[in-house]
Amino acid sequence: MEVFVRPADRQDAVNLMHLIFQLQDESNTFIVEQDLNQIEVQEEADNIDILQTTTNNIMLVSKTETGQLVGLASAAAMPGQPKVAEIGVAVINDFQGHGLAQAMLAELCDWAQTFSTVEKMMLTVQTSNAAAIHIYEKIGFKRVVGSEKMVLNSDHENVPAFDMTLVVVK
Repeated sequence: MEVFVRPADRQDAVNLMHLIFQLQDESNTFIVEQDLNQIEVQEEADNIDILQTTTNNIMLVSKTETGQLVGLASAAAMPGQPKVAEIGVAVINDFQGHGLAQAMLAELCDWAQTFSTVEKMMLTVQTSNAAAIHIYEKIGFKRVVGSEKMVLNSDHENVPAFDMTLVVVK
């Protein structure tokens, strides 16, 4: 089955909400800070529109030829640091292990290099997430020395994590 990576649009709002709920159910590394039950579909559609009109934020989705959303990648400008974007990538279990996360990361990097005003991308990864660390390193992200910390996972447990960064070459 073919999967396509493209920018999210407002028509994705309902399916995106379903995808986010599924990702939270399947993974203890995928965390959404706000209560998803409090977000209306119209609000999510408006948020997608706003994100996609900026030069330092983007949301990508991975969609099958049948229309199912199976992955999500985003870059969001850090508060007070408009040239630094925090990224996140997640793929549902049934589609992991086929290079989709790497393809979405490559799209984020291409966006950062050719369109965005972002100069650096950063992320926090749980130490136990070896597969994600491998993908990030393969793309070129470097571990930030001294960034080790404890983060709350979706099971509400404190787990070790660290930051990684990638300087955007224009």
